[in-house]
Amino acid sequence: MTDAVLETEGVSKRFSGLVAVDGVDLRVERGEIRGIVGPNGAGKTTLFNLVSGLYRVSRGRIRLQGRDVTTTPAHARVAIGLGRTYQTPQVFPELSLFDNVAIGLAGLQRPSARGAVFGRRQPRRAALTSVEEALRFMRLPADLGALAGALSFGEQKRLEIARALVGNPALLMLDEPAAGLNRAEIDELSGFVVEIRARGVSVVLIEHNMRVVMGLCDRITVLDFGRKIAEGTADEVRRDPLVIAAYLGGAAGARV
Repeated sequence: MTDAVLETEGVSKRFSGLVAVDGVDLRVERGEIRGIVGPNGAGKTTLFNLVSGLYRVSRGRIRLQGRDVTTTPAHARVAIGLGRTYQTPQVFPELSLFDNVAIGLAGLQRPSARGAVFGRRQPRRAALTSVEEALRFMRLPADLGALAGALSFGEQKRLEIARALVGNPALLMLDEPAAGLNRAEIDELSGFVVEIRARGVSVVLIEHNMRVVMGLCDRITVLDFGRKIAEGTADEVRRDPLVIAAYLGGAAGARV
């Protein structure tokens, strides 16, 4: 059996009387690009929040790189190999590009980003190199002192990806990375995802742009009302009658 970077077993999340995620099993292999799709309200971002540790599961287990992280705090999951972005970029507009990315090193080996950057000489040099390389990789401005608030929306999304990559994650989770981007920016983003996978990082992405999903993902998982209703290749998912019904039929179709 191939090695999984992420596994969830029967993962559920209940908010009072609402079951947002209902018994989801997910297995993401190393080197895979996996898409998570479904109508609005299907539980996609809640599942991301469970995997990344922002929410505690109501039931089920989560393993990252073979380690049970079901009750592990979010910051500790980063140290185990998890990187994550958000639909709306979570950047610090009054900090420099360098500082925004250096924050991604916090908690990996030292208790703070300042310690990682301004600590002993050898770790400091490694941190400087890692931050600069992540910024170059994401084709961001060469001026490391430029303020993040001066970047365009698309550049801020790339800055957030650079921060997630600086810690060398085994798994990168992207929440609607194409949202708000124009066609050229979406094509550029797709190229970045392919390059990231080539660096040995598995990618799981939530995305409503089906052209992106169908073109990028090795396998696609479809959620509806918190449950996994289908999983497979793009062609398999496209033909699945449950997927067609979720997007086009009845009350679920009204939520697309």
